Amino acid sequence: MTHHFICNHCKYENKVNISESDRGTYQMQHGDFKDTTCISCFRKKRAHINEIYGKVSFNMILLGFIISLIIALILLHYSRSFILFSCEIIGLPVLIFLYENNLVKTFNHYRIKKI
Repeated sequence: MTHHFICNHCKYENKVNISESDRGTYQMQHGDFKDTTCISCFRKKRAHINEIYGKVSFNMILLGFIISLIIALILLHYSRSFILFSCEIIGLPVLIFLYENNLVKTFNHYRIKKI
């Protein structure tokens, strides 16, 4: 999962490095705000944690697909009796996508109360 925010001045979507997968956990450890800098207009801003949203990281899904494809090809080359098993291995990126999508939904659904 990657975290993003939109700059109020230039409307550019920027990435933010947050290690927590939950807004509540981030608030308890770091507070309500994150110091951010826009890559496009170089403006510094303190973004509230509710302004930051999550997106699915397709890098992990692509990596999982490549690894599972290599394993499936090795199993098919080794023995033809592993055809069913090698076809199931290609389904691993789908499971990774579903897991990432669940994390994103959880992060975007939970909001912090503004005082």
